[in-house]
Amino acid sequence: MIRRFIVPAALLSLVLALPACASRGEVEAGRLAKEEASKAEDDAACRSANTKPGDPAYEACRRDLAAKRANKAEIDYQKARDFDRVLGGLNDF
Repeated sequence: MIRRFIVPAALLSLVLALPACASRGEVEAGRLAKEEASKAEDDAACRSANTKPGDPAYEACRRDLAAKRANKAEIDYQKARDFDRVLGGLNDF
């Protein structure tokens, strides 16, 4: 008797939770949109310094901004990793 209610309840919970999952394409599209926005911001910042694409100063500016963004991403990752370790979410590897 209880099984008659457990199976439909489990299926119902799966059906309700499924739309909340992002597809691989949606995740990739979001990543690409964020990357394009970062490139546009970098371009605007470097152009505001009175440089043009192709100038050595412009290329150096873009490299510096990319390096800063990569450094910030690494720091953010380390902070999240440390936070998870404090909570016991990750094992030492």
